[in-house]
This record gives sequence, C-alpha cells and structure tokens, in this order.
Amino acid sequence: MSVGEEDIKLCFELFDKTNSGTITAEDAATGVRTLGKAPSGEEIEELLGGASSVDFAKFQELFNASPVADFDETMDAFSTFDSHSAGYMSLTELLHIMKNLGEGLSEDVLAKVKDAAEPDSDGQVNYRHFVEKMVKDL
Repeated sequence: MSVGEEDIKLCFELFDKTNSGTITAEDAATGVRTLGKAPSGEEIEELLGGASSVDFAKFQELFNASPVADFDETMDAFSTFDSHSAGYMSLTELLHIMKNLGEGLSEDVLAKVKDAAEPDSDGQVNYRHFVEKMVKDL
C-alpha cells in the first residue's frame, strides 16, 4: 500500500473534526498508525517535542519520520509467547499481552484487535495470520 499526500491529508481531516487545522498529539499518533506506520510512544514524543496539538505539516512530518511495521520482527515478538511453537495463542493471552506490555492498548483498540484476530472455535488465534492482516500491504 502506497500512502500518498492525499491519503495523509484525508486521514488528518478525519481527526480534525472541528476544522481547526490542528489535531491532538494522541490523534496524530493514531492517524500515523492507521496509515501503516509503527512509531513507539517514545518516537512520537521525540518527534512532537511535547506539543499537545499538531497541524497538517507536523502530521505529515511525523508520518514521514515514522518506521513501518516489520513482519519478521512482529512474528518474532509473537512467537516469544508461543510456548508450544504451534503458531497459535489463546485470544485471552493475546489481549492480555497487548493490554499490559509495552505501551498497552485502550479498550476500544482491544475490541478491534479481538475482531481482527479471528479466533477459532477453541478461542485460539493463528498469530501468523493475525500479523499478516496487521502489516499487509505495508
């Protein structure tokens, strides 16, 4: 998926609900991640320099400076939690990890993760399939 300036502008405008020309730093981080980038919280803070609001130019700069999610690194991270090397983990464990490790995810995002994970009838998630969905077209 190639993200062009028009896509970046559209994403910014979706978060700029009041047409003020600025969005919150939190919305900027969410927007950049929505467009397929994978900056950490520290990278966001460093790039924004503590700013609480972001204009389009800064949003575009943030997008351009942010790293893309890497499939192999993400698979390695998930395989760490696969104690049986089966390629599966329980949905409960996946949600627990995503909520409690690293920066943690909000309940809203966790609900979306739950939908995207597509657990089987035993509540197991094929994390390779999940990671492919999360980083596809990047």
